[in-house]
Amino acid sequence: MFLMQKATDITESDLARVFAFPATSAPTVRATMVASIDGAATIDGRSGILGGDGDQLVFHTMRRLADAIVVGAKTAILEGYGPAKSDDDTPPPTLVLTSRSLDIPDDFTTAAAPNVLIATCASAPADARERLTAAGATLVDCGTDDVDPAALVAELASRGLNRIDIEGGPRLLASFAAAGVLDQLILTVSPTLALGDAPRIAHGAEVPLPDQELPLPFRLPRPMRATTVLGDDDGFLYQLWETVRDGDATAGR
Repeated sequence: MFLMQKATDITESDLARVFAFPATSAPTVRATMVASIDGAATIDGRSGILGGDGDQLVFHTMRRLADAIVVGAKTAILEGYGPAKSDDDTPPPTLVLTSRSLDIPDDFTTAAAPNVLIATCASAPADARERLTAAGATLVDCGTDDVDPAALVAELASRGLNRIDIEGGPRLLASFAAAGVLDQLILTVSPTLALGDAPRIAHGAEVPLPDQELPLPFRLPRPMRATTVLGDDDGFLYQLWETVRDGDATAGR
């Protein structure tokens, strides 16, 4: 065992450097999530209750770093999402709403706003597709019977949107992790036990258990390693996790 790193003060301006996307031309998919100590993604059905000022700072910093923000349409409706904005002269990230059913109400005007895409699938209901298109929404098919995470990443990359940030909900994150296209996770750990039966931050899709004769961490379903851990006076932890790939020489460290 070892201490991750010595305590170092991190200012607001440092966050963009500490949590920067990797310098690569290939797409990088990360998720920005918050959870209680016992792993709950929500309290009373909402994730915002778990956060604090520091979590909001991390959340908005990740948005500034991203080219595209991906969120399930149901989560966006529940949380009252609007189009992504920029607080400087840089273009705002593209907001991507994922929906297999296209069950998006007419009064959710964000769906038809500029710089918003709806990622769906070929089998989505034709009447809902026509209704949303007539309202001005931009739909892209990324799969046949469901939204395929790999197809969605490829679609965004074809548009030059390589820094991809997933904001939830838990089923969307689980689908990306199960598909093997999740590269990083920014996780805020809220200093509370949530109790109850709330979902975890990745909830739904499953993957086969690897060969249990493999060494750690490769016998774990989706191994990740923490590369950065921050904390604040309110008791929150802010963690950067990276997916461990086969052949990663640092996996056993």
